[in-house]
Amino acid sequence: MSFILIFGFMVTAASILIPMYGYTRKRWKGLALGCLIQPLACAVVIGLVIGSIVAYEVYTLNRQTKSAMVAVKTVEQKSKDTDTLKWYLKNDEECIVRCSGKRQYYDVIRLDSIAAGVSVDDRIVVRFDIKNRQVTATDNNQPIEVLSVDWDKVKAYFNP
Repeated sequence: MSFILIFGFMVTAASILIPMYGYTRKRWKGLALGCLIQPLACAVVIGLVIGSIVAYEVYTLNRQTKSAMVAVKTVEQKSKDTDTLKWYLKNDEECIVRCSGKRQYYDVIRLDSIAAGVSVDDRIVVRFDIKNRQVTATDNNQPIEVLSVDWDKVKAYFNP
């Protein structure tokens, strides 16, 4: 909500200040020129704000996905389309799922204190063999592809 107020204030300030500045410099000619420049300045401000938001979202998502201890990929068959879901399991017990530019968050649950394994949403189960550096992942008991594993983060997660 505060972002909308700040954005509205910036656009309003640009709308008022540009013609006023033109009027103080060149009187009526400056006012007319300021009124012509006003939409261009507002478009630039809007473009900068939207570009900043998109860049921040992309940066945040990349940072979160790079901090994952394991990434797996599943394929869901819809009525006409197939969706590819990428699951990024982080060692802070958070899972980010990316599908078609959208993302959802789930909790990562440790299976038990003996076996090295985690579960997400009672659907994705990932088991780690830390000694042999092997990973097995399943989606509803069907094997799925493991995209990447950060063994340092896995060891830190299971050996506190």
